[in-house]
Amino acid sequence: MKQVLSLLALTASLSAVNPASNMKLAFSDEFDGPALDAAKWGTIGEPTAMSFVTVVKSKALRIALITKEDMIQSNGISTRGKFEQKLGYFEASIRMNKNLGHTGHMSLRGHDEKVPPHINALWEGHGDDHLTPWARYTDDVGQKDLRSDSSGKKILKGGEPSKKFNTYGILWTEKAFTWYVNGKQFHKVERTPITQPMSLQFTHRIGEWERPKLVLKELPDDVDIDWVKIWK
Repeated sequence: MKQVLSLLALTASLSAVNPASNMKLAFSDEFDGPALDAAKWGTIGEPTAMSFVTVVKSKALRIALITKEDMIQSNGISTRGKFEQKLGYFEASIRMNKNLGHTGHMSLRGHDEKVPPHINALWEGHGDDHLTPWARYTDDVGQKDLRSDSSGKKILKGGEPSKKFNTYGILWTEKAFTWYVNGKQFHKVERTPITQPMSLQFTHRIGEWERPKLVLKELPDDVDIDWVKIWK
């Protein structure tokens, strides 16, 4: 009976839902181009890393990697100072990078990360179909990473993260942060003493710890964002 109940619980957690039901759209961008909307977004890193492309008949924002001597970089966009919100559902249609050695990010971040308590809630695509939903919580005591059992595992079918757009979402309520892919729940953190609004950020990064796995001949290997929606 316990095995049956566990299976039912797992099936329920993986069934598709609409986390934005009963919410109203507060922010959106379809990335139709020809330029980034400066009223909505600021840039991170090298602005020339961002461009508008057509992928599978959809217009999208591409975040590329810039060729440089050490290749260490973080390029992207953020709503910080443009649009910040407390609570709601933050979602985006993203095609992640294919290969290892660099990472695509979607993250919720506090306005002032130097003032605790604060939390960074992230979806990361590491390449090779590996996806990680997790959060880093910081308070007066210290810092703690809150990861799920699915972190770094292949939670979608082979090739899907990089071959097609998938909808990544983070639901922020008074009680928890919950991570979704294509409407299916994959992680939940019930520790949210956060009172300040948060911004939404997308980056494409090569960290020093990732650089040894980067194969230059596999580039370009970009991160594309089809659309972004924030619900309240």
